[in-house]
Amino acid sequence: MIDKYPFMENPEAVLDRLGGNEAFLERLMGKFLVSYRGAHAELTHQLAEGKFEDAYRLVHSIKGVSSNLGMGSLYRLSVSLEGPLKERSVGSGTPQLAMFLAELDSVLFLLDRPGSA
Repeated sequence: MIDKYPFMENPEAVLDRLGGNEAFLERLMGKFLVSYRGAHAELTHQLAEGKFEDAYRLVHSIKGVSSNLGMGSLYRLSVSLEGPLKERSVGSGTPQLAMFLAELDSVLFLLDRPGSA
């Protein structure tokens, strides 16, 4: 079952934290999909409106959940984006933003496939 989540790093450790409950992992992945499906557009809008604190909170939330679910790349990209967000130095051309959004989109796409989450 964990093979259907290619973005997970060390899935055995994630399952261990969940007491080996694969059904619970499945529900958490589904919840991630539902909760963050619109995050790309939301973050882009927040930044366009200069709402850096809201954007920071969204990225910070994704950072925490992605860490707990073993989404290592998304977690690391979240970390790299938090500093520029705090400094209000993020724009549409910021590399950290582009990489974060691309990884987020990739994870969400994989979760949205039939048979996933």
